[in-house]
Amino acid sequence: MRESWRFIDADDAERAAFSDLARVRALAGREPVAEPNRLRAVFAVRGQDGRRYFLKAFTRTQLGNLVRNRLTRPRCRDDAAREVAVARKLAARGFAAPRVVAVGTRGPASFCLLAELPGEELRARLAAGRCPDALAERVARHCGAIAAAGLTLPDLSALHVFVDGEDPSGARLAVLDLHRGALRRPRTRDLVRMLRSFARSVKGLAVPRTRALRFAVRLLRAAGRAAELRGVIERLPPFDTHGRYDAGRRAARYGTRSAARHVRELELLARLWPARPGETLLDAPCGRARLAAFARARGVAWHGADRSREMLHAARDAEPRAALTLADAIALPFGEGSFDGVLVFRFLHHLPPRLAESVCTEAARVARRFVVVSFFHPCSAHGLQRAIAQRVLRRAPTRFSIRLRTLDRCFAAAGFARTAQAAQAPYLRELWLAVYERVSRAT
Repeated sequence: MRESWRFIDADDAERAAFSDLARVRALAGREPVAEPNRLRAVFAVRGQDGRRYFLKAFTRTQLGNLVRNRLTRPRCRDDAAREVAVARKLAARGFAAPRVVAVGTRGPASFCLLAELPGEELRARLAAGRCPDALAERVARHCGAIAAAGLTLPDLSALHVFVDGEDPSGARLAVLDLHRGALRRPRTRDLVRMLRSFARSVKGLAVPRTRALRFAVRLLRAAGRAAELRGVIERLPPFDTHGRYDAGRRAARYGTRSAARHVRELELLARLWPARPGETLLDAPCGRARLAAFARARGVAWHGADRSREMLHAARDAEPRAALTLADAIALPFGEGSFDGVLVFRFLHHLPPRLAESVCTEAARVARRFVVVSFFHPCSAHGLQRAIAQRVLRRAPTRFSIRLRTLDRCFAAAGFARTAQAAQAPYLRELWLAVYERVSRAT
């Protein structure tokens, strides 16, 4: 099979350590260090002097990329060559990108060896709480400036921006993952794709919608596209859970979920039901009010609250006489002890642990006697699958688990103790239910 290997920007030590493609592939780790897709994977390579490199391997160039590579600038034969060309153009226009050590081909596959960038990805900074607004603004303006300079990087995201330095005003910024880049002014759909990529890359990090919108506005203004702000923003997907249900009639479609699963969940809830006839119950978030009839049949006065307006409209259609409130479960507009009990069902798994704990604390505040919560247990077959995907493939989490002891600690601080717990299929399925009852007023 025909094979080629060509150095681009390598010192003498790198030329000796990475003399040919076969040697580099032998030095590369077996497991990808970035989320792979069907035709592309990234592997870590350790140099003889301890420096770290990354081998970006393209199994082949897919047809769409092949056409784009031949018809748009920079014109290239394959994805690796495109990576090199875009990196060079970025550098020529004053933007930092990974140093390309060498490129090669083997049959239809192409390879690109890149030196490690200093610093860490923006997503890691966000996850660690080390991305102040000043830094987020700099990143937005940096990405917008790249677009204004006539470079299109539609896949740019918080995973592909590297930050080196703690001072927001002096930190050095660089971008990577350039093989889909083009030397042209981004079209509107390119900007939409870039912002969607940023939104996906920070999913699960509790980035407030307002902060995300500020980032988008700053990026578009820096790109010189302020006139297109409204059009681009309107084409972005909803940023959070309640927003998803407010778009595209998803609230209405939510009612078509599996009837069998609904029955199983009600059976689980019935096993631990702590409410007494005549008591009041807040269901937050209530969704389409699917638990209202269950509570009413047991003599409980049901009150629903949800942050999604569309969900509340659907709940009103299902329960015309029910009391409903537009409210966020993390900041309920009710006083302490307003209800005998609070139900938080199929919601915590959408939230990172810190936000989940905040929701539990708020539920305990407005509950006089008990709180019922459902959650995803980390010790389950499904939980293990997600953990593997997140750690090995570096997939951004979309569902979150939480331990019983974490919930116990959270409710204990509010004066509650766990009195019961159950699962549909312990350690196989991940849905669990726990009941907490008040033992004292928190001090």
